[in-house]
Amino acid sequence: MAESSKKHKGSSTSASASRAHRSGATSASTTPIPPSISSSTLFSSEEQQKWYSNLFSSHTIIDPKFIDMEFFSAESFDCIQAFQNLGLIPFMSLQLPVYPELVKAFYCNLEIQDNTLISEVFGIKMVIDQSLFHHLTQLSSDGVPFEGTLNDDWKFDFSAHDAHQLVCTNHADMTGRLLADSLAFKSRILHYLIVRILLPRSSNLAQVSEEDLVIMWAFHTGRQLDWAHLVRYRMHKALRLNAPLPSIGHLSQKLWLF
Repeated sequence: MAESSKKHKGSSTSASASRAHRSGATSASTTPIPPSISSSTLFSSEEQQKWYSNLFSSHTIIDPKFIDMEFFSAESFDCIQAFQNLGLIPFMSLQLPVYPELVKAFYCNLEIQDNTLISEVFGIKMVIDQSLFHHLTQLSSDGVPFEGTLNDDWKFDFSAHDAHQLVCTNHADMTGRLLADSLAFKSRILHYLIVRILLPRSSNLAQVSEEDLVIMWAFHTGRQLDWAHLVRYRMHKALRLNAPLPSIGHLSQKLWLF
């Protein structure tokens, strides 16, 4: 990422980082199903209802958050320009309400076939192909189809040691687990936005995973990921037993609530 020509506001980088954690990510509203919609008709078959009751009703939904652009524009963080250049700001700024029952029902019936999402809620079948997925998310399909681990496209360019040096402070311990406290200021803000908004997770937010490291390396070196593919991949991972559900499923509410 290019260095910003503006200085960060505040008395220190740690103070700016603290404010970013408090103000940079804002929670979207989570509400029950609207009164006009009956939860008893979420599913069109007894089989779907049993599958939901046995496997999906207890899933948690990752706390949905969106980026506070007013705050970040005022602070002039370098990573925001990178997000803008990659066309990620519209996705990170989504503020749709989240209905947990609908999100769970969507994932309960979700299949992903050849980059097409297929699900059914209220007896309404939804087929979200790549074109419709782009319309809903504004995520680009250009770039490397990254799925959390280093792939053939980058394996000869990527070095874990060099990536650590790229994102960490000079005194960081390179031998153990990489934690957010070891990241340089701009990489720490970048990591926070990745794990809280762009690719949210529910635990280990202070730990930099292999996936996090590769993504930050890609940001810093100007490499492009297929963000639509990565988000769909994360949705597919959420279908595992008791896995937390990314609230990206709430986008499909545009299709069935109106």
